Amino acid sequence: MIEADILRLSAIPWAAKLINDKRWTPTKSSNRSAKPTGEDSFFAETLDTGRTIRTMLTLRPSKEEQGDLAYKELLVILELGDGLNGYPQVLHGGFAATLLDETCGGLIQLNVFERVKKLGSQHAMNYLTAYLNTVYKKPETLPPFPRFADAATTNFDPVVLDEKLQPRAAADGYWLNDLSGKGIAPFNPNPAGYKVFRNVKDYGAKGELLAVSTDVWLTLDGNRCGPFVCDSSTDSPAVVYIPSGTYFIQKPIIFYYMTQLIGNPRELPVFKASATLDALALIDGSPYSNQDGSPGWTSTNLFMRQIRNLVIDGTARDPTLGFQAIHWPASQATTIQNVKIRMTQASNSVHAGIFVENGSGGHMADLDIEGGLYGMNIGNQQFTMRNVKISKAVIGISQIWDWGWLYSGLSISDCGTAFSMTNGASAGKLEVGSVVIIDSEITNCPTFVDQAWTLSTSPTGAGQLTIQNVKLNNVPVAVKGPNGATVLAGGSITIDTWGQGNRYTPNGPQKFQGIFTAAARPAGLLDNGKFYSKSKPQYETLTTNNFVSARSLGATGNGNTDDTQAVQNAINAAVSQNKVLFFEHGVYKVTNTIDFPPGLRAVGETFPAIMGSGSAFADQNNPRPVVRIGQPGQSGSIEWSDMLVQTQGGTPGAKLIEYNLRTSRGSGIWDVHTRVGGAKGTNQQVAQCPVGSVNPQCFAAHTNVHITSSASGAYFENNWFWTADHDLDDWNSTRVSIFTGRGLLVEGRGTWLWANGVEHHAFYQYQFNKASDVFAGFIQTETPYYQPTPDALSSPYTRQAAYNDPVFTAGQRAWGLRAVDTTNLLVYGGGLYSFFIDYSTACSSADAPGGKRICQNQILSLEGTTSFQAFALSEVGVEQMLTINGQDKAIWSDNLSVYSNTIGLIQSGI
Repeated sequence: MIEADILRLSAIPWAAKLINDKRWTPTKSSNRSAKPTGEDSFFAETLDTGRTIRTMLTLRPSKEEQGDLAYKELLVILELGDGLNGYPQVLHGGFAATLLDETCGGLIQLNVFERVKKLGSQHAMNYLTAYLNTVYKKPETLPPFPRFADAATTNFDPVVLDEKLQPRAAADGYWLNDLSGKGIAPFNPNPAGYKVFRNVKDYGAKGELLAVSTDVWLTLDGNRCGPFVCDSSTDSPAVVYIPSGTYFIQKPIIFYYMTQLIGNPRELPVFKASATLDALALIDGSPYSNQDGSPGWTSTNLFMRQIRNLVIDGTARDPTLGFQAIHWPASQATTIQNVKIRMTQASNSVHAGIFVENGSGGHMADLDIEGGLYGMNIGNQQFTMRNVKISKAVIGISQIWDWGWLYSGLSISDCGTAFSMTNGASAGKLEVGSVVIIDSEITNCPTFVDQAWTLSTSPTGAGQLTIQNVKLNNVPVAVKGPNGATVLAGGSITIDTWGQGNRYTPNGPQKFQGIFTAAARPAGLLDNGKFYSKSKPQYETLTTNNFVSARSLGATGNGNTDDTQAVQNAINAAVSQNKVLFFEHGVYKVTNTIDFPPGLRAVGETFPAIMGSGSAFADQNNPRPVVRIGQPGQSGSIEWSDMLVQTQGGTPGAKLIEYNLRTSRGSGIWDVHTRVGGAKGTNQQVAQCPVGSVNPQCFAAHTNVHITSSASGAYFENNWFWTADHDLDDWNSTRVSIFTGRGLLVEGRGTWLWANGVEHHAFYQYQFNKASDVFAGFIQTETPYYQPTPDALSSPYTRQAAYNDPVFTAGQRAWGLRAVDTTNLLVYGGGLYSFFIDYSTACSSADAPGGKRICQNQILSLEGTTSFQAFALSEVGVEQMLTINGQDKAIWSDNLSVYSNTIGLIQSGI
């Protein structure tokens, strides 16, 4: 039988080439004969006709593999008749899936036979197909390749090829790979031809244990924004998807602008560094020039990028040669999530897991790092890191510099020093401004924190540290000081609250170092004594059957068509069917409010935008939300991630997001940002909104985000609510003048704001009005660059008592944070910045006149507010750092830190 099949197929040139290839050996297709039990009857009898499967020849690799699997590939050549058509001359899709299923079974059976031959009959097994998801598009270009997820399951990526060995159908386990491909970049120069979604296997990546997978990422495909070429861009985004497998990396993977690098979370793909990898990092977020050492991008303009679901293995590199898994100078709207890094544990290692040297970040969560000299070697203006595990490094975290940083949920074990913040001590000028570490556990480390703060520290506001609810297990020294002195003894204890630095309670400054009484944590914000947190859902256990997509249900996303009704219909359909709504990349223009009802789960493909446009949003005296989450008084929850909300043209009456839902916890918004102007399609770019102009077309929003008084339990993580200060699609990042009234207004109860930034609004960035029980950390603001021309009083927006807007006087600028009649507002790290006067940074620069870096008088106001506490509050360009009920409490010159001015502890009304 097999000889006849070989003879018949050898008459076909492309088949003959495979049959004669010495790498392959023809083998019997066991499913072509029915078994006494009835097994294989379908293929052996039903499909063994001249109109179905005429000929079937199986080719196995000629060489067996080492390890558990003798064969990792199988090739099946078929000659099919027209009895399998689903359409004239088109193979039925169901049969294509059947071929994928049977090929997987054949590969498993072949390996079982070899195992039985070697080890005996006790190693025989029965097996069934548990799950087969088939995608009918041009997918990966590999024969089936097995990977063991655990002892009980094996995953395959089979593919059906045509006579040119081009794929016709393939199986993949993760919904993102299966649903993507319909996203468009509507304002790209070539929207019809530009690919938003890219599976690396379509570009030649192998994902095989023995294959070399380099130079396959092709991030230039579509003329994308690359390093040294453009400063930023919104019209060439990309999702780069990594199927499961092991990828050998010989050259660094260079990030391009607005890229999401996403692996299969069901079984994390592995990037294994070649021993010869000679680069700053395996994944380089901003390479340095070989000519002059300049960076690929300005780090403070690196927005909208992600890395998710990867294992990076650097153990093959010599421990004395440089290796860093990820180089990540980053700013707002960026994240690294669910990444594992493995490095050598040699005592002479110079390796580092994550290297960050600059930027204005940022967010990372759910990391697991092992080995190296440093688990992380990092510095940035401000950052939030949550749920980070580091083990068996010499130094778990080396803090190079910062203005402020929040760590929550650290788990550091078996390191020489868990956390080091001594940089600059030998030169007499500390480089770390402030650090907050909460809700963490340190195990089997001789020292928890190595630091260098003293009463005479220079600068006086540097080196500030707060530790709260940190459990130590076999950690002899909790806090080490200069010259190795023990500042706080350790052991196996839990540190309630300990700190050092400058404090105002509310009067000051007062130097302090030691245990202190902190504000009580509201019980509703806690989960087993720790601040509640919830990682962004990736729906890895769901299949494509659990999703509906916006474009498939009639929305265009082309940035021109009115998608209001189509988007609302898609939302309603998803909720009624209890499915997740997938927004393919695009710009969904809407001319009226889009309602998110309770129960909605929505996720975007690399930041698709809902764009409010038209007369419904024109009246600032009658503001309307672009997106409204729940009606006032409604209860329930939503999950919303990876999307943008923006406006188009003059929309002074727009509220971009209004949140009304009542829920206890679990209702969340992750990586959802607002981008007001400064991008293609907004009609608010350099041409319409040049610096110095006050153009009504550039009056863009009444309020950016409003958490209303009827809301409770709102959870926000890694959100950037931004009014553009420059044009992201101008390759020189030219400044623009765009006007919005209010930033984030919080009036609800029980609110979490993790890694939250609000920038460039006329009245305030944050206002907490009669709010209660708020966790905020790390939060960050910037005053509008155009102020005081116009100032807050004469801005295009008028004060409205219904929103309890501030009362301004002539020349006054926007508040960074204003809290009115609020209780239990806990700020775990904040940065309130004022860099400009009329777009000039002379007021905040190091050589400001007389050394006075003052751009505005006040920025933080507490009015009738009780139980307010802030750790690690940094400010730039502000003369009076703290104002309570109209009285200034803290002047900048008493708190000089690392460029910023920093207060380690503020307590008021406690």
